[in-house]
Amino acid sequence: MGPVTENPFLIAIINMSIVFGVLIALGVLMTLLQYVDPTKKKSKPVAAPAPAAAPAAPVADPAAAQDNNEIIAVIAAAVAACGVSSEQIAFVRRVDLKNSWTMNARAEAISVRKECF
Repeated sequence: MGPVTENPFLIAIINMSIVFGVLIALGVLMTLLQYVDPTKKKSKPVAAPAPAAAPAAPVADPAAAQDNNEIIAVIAAAVAACGVSSEQIAFVRRVDLKNSWTMNARAEAISVRKECF
């Protein structure tokens, strides 16, 4: 008995239908498992403690302190939200972007050159 069809487009359509049918079945199975997950812990509603305002870290340049107070407060709040205490923040200073981009490009060029040889 020979093949039922030799039309490549019909074979492709049959194969794609099987693949997408299996993917849809797996999606439905994952959705059902999400609702009936025995390992999921039941959470009790707990009131979140109010976040304490993190004190602003010292600034390296006192003349720029007036302009940087808001930025420092935002950075300190973001770092505190990540779980780092305010005592762990050593200092906050503004970096000259022109120099930092240049130094980063030089360091990357050196590391790439080391990988090539």
